Amino acid sequence: MRRAFLIAFVGFFLLGAAWALALPVNGTYDEKQHLVRAWAVWTGQWLPHDRTLDASGNDTNAFTGPRSLVPVNADCTFIDKNAYKPASCLTPTADRTETLVPSAAARYSPVYYALVGLPLRIAPDGTGLIWARLLSAALSALLLAAAFALAGSGLLRIAVVLAATPMVMNLDGALNPNGMEISAAVLLYVAVLRRHWAAAGVSVALLLTIRDLGPFFAAAVLAVSLFVTGTWIRSRVFWLPFAGAAAFAVFWSLFASRSDAVDPGRPIAPTTSGAILRDIADARAEFWVRQIIGQFGYGETQVSIGLVGLWYLLAAALVVPALWFGTTRLRIAIVAVGATSAVLLVALELYFAPKVGHFAHGRYVMPLGVGVVLLAGTADRYAAWLSDRGWLDRLALGLVAITIPLDLYALARVMTRFQRGINEGLNPFGGTWQPPLGSVVPLLACLVGGALLAVIVTRSSVRPTPVHSTANTLSN
Repeated sequence: MRRAFLIAFVGFFLLGAAWALALPVNGTYDEKQHLVRAWAVWTGQWLPHDRTLDASGNDTNAFTGPRSLVPVNADCTFIDKNAYKPASCLTPTADRTETLVPSAAARYSPVYYALVGLPLRIAPDGTGLIWARLLSAALSALLLAAAFALAGSGLLRIAVVLAATPMVMNLDGALNPNGMEISAAVLLYVAVLRRHWAAAGVSVALLLTIRDLGPFFAAAVLAVSLFVTGTWIRSRVFWLPFAGAAAFAVFWSLFASRSDAVDPGRPIAPTTSGAILRDIADARAEFWVRQIIGQFGYGETQVSIGLVGLWYLLAAALVVPALWFGTTRLRIAIVAVGATSAVLLVALELYFAPKVGHFAHGRYVMPLGVGVVLLAGTADRYAAWLSDRGWLDRLALGLVAITIPLDLYALARVMTRFQRGINEGLNPFGGTWQPPLGSVVPLLACLVGGALLAVIVTRSSVRPTPVHSTANTLSN
């Protein structure tokens, strides 16, 4: 199991590192907000003390920090929706004169930022951001690799790989707590399903303290996983970190609570619930479905619908048979997780859209939603049926191997967008902007990372591992 963990860690880290090395500053959702928050936490600024205008001209909470943290025109690649620009439009500065730097994440829990922010404290510029991204990718890879190792042999390991969609790898390789939140949820699902309470304690502590919706996701993941296994948790190695993290979550929600927490800093056009629901049906639902697999940048960079559809088909190769072969409990859990994720997105949009405009993203519910494929990975009757026919090893190889070109294509598409322009044909080499280490390094990291995961999945024993026969240590 230790070997599986180490190889999986390198594989997942390389996939995240590929994105960390390929993206420009603010190259994915809200990164400019999170990097400023990371700096603030490492300089003792737990809460904002002022307000200022951000790069889009919005009035936003602010900290004191060096000008070099964020390019002066950090939004230039996507702010003009009629002419999305390559990253050559960015104007970084080496000026470390202290000023007010805005962050819409100013009141977020400091836990994630304390884990990844030290490189920005040392080098508050693009170089520090790259190292902070790599640190975030490494920590998230530890969580995913632990889930992979604890999954044992059989379908659950495949499910862990499929849960790590290109969107998850993009977030893991950026400065954004959403990536680590999803990775922690993957580990929590697997740890509870395999009854490894120490790993469950670590992952639930992270979920409770990383983001505002974390307590809901922690409770939901625990409830559905325990429902499937029919067990209860009596281990102190779980309840001690749970209690400590829950206490901090309550403290922070009270300490950081302010009336301007959802202030968008700009006028919002009046709307109605009916109009919001129509907008969901017309456009937002498609955006949510696409983004779970891969809609990048600030939502402007789409990948082929073929990539999105094929990744869902890979997941369906586990989920559909699991609904047929699985127990009644398993079927109820899979359907409940999928339905709850969809309802939560609609509820978030109905609540927040009148206050801040379009709000809900598909990635927001992924800490819960990944359970659809992970729970399917515990369908032992399906695994046994495949194994009896000699198909289980072929399915493992096929499903995981197909993810390699899909990850490569997603990365190459986004690299092309930032290096050449959003409407250019696929060509991740050259262009008016280049990643710090060039174009080859990120692509090679992505290829090697995916190949390592394919190798370790196919070289593992493919005999199904029943939910009740769980190892309790990675050293077994």
